[in-house]
Amino acid sequence: MAAVAGFPSLSQLLSWPTEHLTEAADHWEALGGRSYEVANQVWQGALSIDWQGDTAEALRTATHADMLATSSVADQLHEAAKVARGGASDLHTARSRVQYAVEDAHTAGFNVNQDLSVTDRSSGGTATQRAARRAQAETLAGDIRQRATRLVGLDQQIAGKVTAAVAGIRATFPEKPSSGTSPKANHIRAVDHHTFKQDPPPPPPMSREQAAAGLKDVNRRIWEHNHIDKPIIDSLPPHDPRRSDFHVETDLLNAERQQYLDVLPPQNPPAGVIGPGGIKLPGAAPGVISNMPADTGQGWIYPIPPSQPGIDPRVMSIRVMEPTNLYPNGYVVYMNEIGQTVNPLTGRTVSGFSDQFAHIPLP
Repeated sequence: MAAVAGFPSLSQLLSWPTEHLTEAADHWEALGGRSYEVANQVWQGALSIDWQGDTAEALRTATHADMLATSSVADQLHEAAKVARGGASDLHTARSRVQYAVEDAHTAGFNVNQDLSVTDRSSGGTATQRAARRAQAETLAGDIRQRATRLVGLDQQIAGKVTAAVAGIRATFPEKPSSGTSPKANHIRAVDHHTFKQDPPPPPPMSREQAAAGLKDVNRRIWEHNHIDKPIIDSLPPHDPRRSDFHVETDLLNAERQQYLDVLPPQNPPAGVIGPGGIKLPGAAPGVISNMPADTGQGWIYPIPPSQPGIDPRVMSIRVMEPTNLYPNGYVVYMNEIGQTVNPLTGRTVSGFSDQFAHIPLP
């Protein structure tokens, strides 16, 4: 049975993914709940402020409208999660039906090839028997093909349903002011209805600690973008405008990530460390780039390559810190899997800064 050009192979069909749908459902439910909770808290806070005047009333009106809009989006996200979970279940059932058909063919003494053709493992028998086996192979192949086509078609239907379920959410909260609003008309009326306050001064430069927290957050969102959003986008037609939106968001996430990296220190991890008493200790693997800054933003955390001789197996990472007055060339800290500072030789946590393995100076 000839394969249709572009049709998935047998191995692709038997490993057809469903996890991205359940992960998306979990994400949407959590996001909807968190968003509504924040919006409701902001509205309740606006109500509780002892503040009178037009501006106070405008604030309460705006926060109430935001709360209602967020509530609507949260409901939509929960409905989208139901669609995604239902789709994952339907796809799992359709994939299982393909698998059962393949197993039936194997049990009957046939091989199912990657192009979904079916061939007989036996070669003997009379001409009548061989003809009957060929007919049986065609029947089995037709059944497998039918189930595979159902799986592929169902995947496309579910992608459309999921896309429709989340449609319009991004437009609920426009990032730009409406065209009728002048960008310069951003004064705030004071309570006495006579004086006006100008925009506040620009925020101070980002600190290293803020950059570290920001990088961790954007790395999480980039993971969700690549592992939750991308499979859905990949299922859309080639010229669907949402594909362009996805690439725009990719560029925005990468630009945000870069602004944090510009604040954080450069990465120059040592390949080896000389510890107390001249003992040789491992550093970071050559060429490795870390995505995990120290909480203070003053250094980077790198994984320790496995099976290092003389190192306790509980030692999982090394934190390389910037120079300080006390450590003019910087220092390193060895850590276990939960981030505790440990003696790299024993794996035991250090008792304090007096421990010679607490901060190991770099030469």
